[in-house]
Amino acid sequence: MRLPRLLRLGGIAVAVLALHACDRVTPGDGDTSLPPPIPEGVAVVIDDGDGAASLSVGQTMAVTLSSNFDWQIATLPDQLALLGTETGPTDISQRDGGATGGANWFVIHLKAVAPGDSELVLVEAPGWEPERHLQTVVIPVRVEP
Repeated sequence: MRLPRLLRLGGIAVAVLALHACDRVTPGDGDTSLPPPIPEGVAVVIDDGDGAASLSVGQTMAVTLSSNFDWQIATLPDQLALLGTETGPTDISQRDGGATGGANWFVIHLKAVAPGDSELVLVEAPGWEPERHLQTVVIPVRVEP
């Protein structure tokens, strides 16, 4: 009587492991990079902090940056409101285990709230030394009514 129950439990375990393995990619499978975690419905995406943003009031934008360190907002213009930030791995091996360190995605999600021209300023710094700016990104922003 116990044997069939153990077989069923074993079958369930095998099925769960098989489903879990479906989402895995081995190093020989080709490109293992992951896209940045951009929120749905974003009107403008500035990849790697490169470019200018032109929005209408009410539209949202996302700025994607990758780094081994942290990205922070140094200057948030009055025309934009911060909706949130998201981080995520840049490679499948970071997500699935087997890799330590490496760059992470940083996605800054913003909403245009008032018309005008301004600059969004972002800085990269080590988490243990936030005043030591390694890189600065300046993104010109135009918000139309």
